[in-house]
Amino acid sequence: MGFSKSYKETVSKTVTVPFEASNKGGTKSVTVDIPVEINLHFNTDPFSESVKSCETNITMLTAAVVATEEVEVRTKEESSLRVADSVVNGFFSYIRSEISQQVAELVQVAESKQIVLRELIKRSSSVKGQMEKDFNRISSRYIKIFQDLNKELSYRVYELNKYIFHFESHTNNHKVRAINSDLINVIAVFGAECSSLISKISSSVTKKRAADTITKAKNFIITQKRLYNTIQEGIVNEEKSGDVFIPICFIESYSNINTYERKIFSQEDLAQKGGGEVWDDIIMQISSEDIKWETISQQDKSNIALYFEYELEKRVKHGDPHSFRIREMIRKIANLDSICVMSNR
Repeated sequence: MGFSKSYKETVSKTVTVPFEASNKGGTKSVTVDIPVEINLHFNTDPFSESVKSCETNITMLTAAVVATEEVEVRTKEESSLRVADSVVNGFFSYIRSEISQQVAELVQVAESKQIVLRELIKRSSSVKGQMEKDFNRISSRYIKIFQDLNKELSYRVYELNKYIFHFESHTNNHKVRAINSDLINVIAVFGAECSSLISKISSSVTKKRAADTITKAKNFIITQKRLYNTIQEGIVNEEKSGDVFIPICFIESYSNINTYERKIFSQEDLAQKGGGEVWDDIIMQISSEDIKWETISQQDKSNIALYFEYELEKRVKHGDPHSFRIREMIRKIANLDSICVMSNR
């Protein structure tokens, strides 16, 4: 097999042609067009045959490689299975033999221990029987002894306290006779009179305490009234404006270069009465550049340090290492030199 291909083209070219001598001579330009046709035929049969031969060889080689690989894999698998079976069988055989030997040894030890235990059981049973017999014999003997002792002691106690028993019997007879006599009404009358007297005394004491309480309340009310009147007399009924001085703490903290936070701390009641607008105005006044600040004096710093240490020690739990570590860390963080106050100049 093969294929053909044709190419057709016209070639044009301008050439100079000389005249003949009879025509006075000279040259002129002439354009010449030459048609060109090229036919090409390519024979690809040898190449196709070589490609088919190569393809056949590659197919055969691939089949041979696959077959060889399958044989190799099968051989490896069979050999690995044989090796694994031999290893597993050998391992289990070894373990089985070891376990059998240990079981045989333990069986012998157990049988010997069992024989010893049987002997000990027999001896324990005999000792138990003998001890039960001895206990019954000794307990019966001591029971009789204690019973005799109890009887003897009861006789002796009665003999020693014979007069007390006689006195108790006589007093019982006297109680019965006193209850049956007419003097029992006297006791009832005496009890009624005593209870009436006690109730009257209690009532009088209660009345006295109530009267004292009322008197004290009256005196207190009169004193409060006088104090109120005195205060009202001293108050001037007019309104005047004045300055109020209160201690405050102004803190300005920076989280980064362009962000800062300003806060004022004072007594809780003053903060509630002033309102947020008043405190905002104070913050603006303090933050102005007209306010001059100076470092706190050494005396004030010492006083603050004493109060700071007092409050810090008061909040530390003794015996707690965590609290001690927190205290030391607070001491490291605390910088009293950074406290400033408004300058008076």
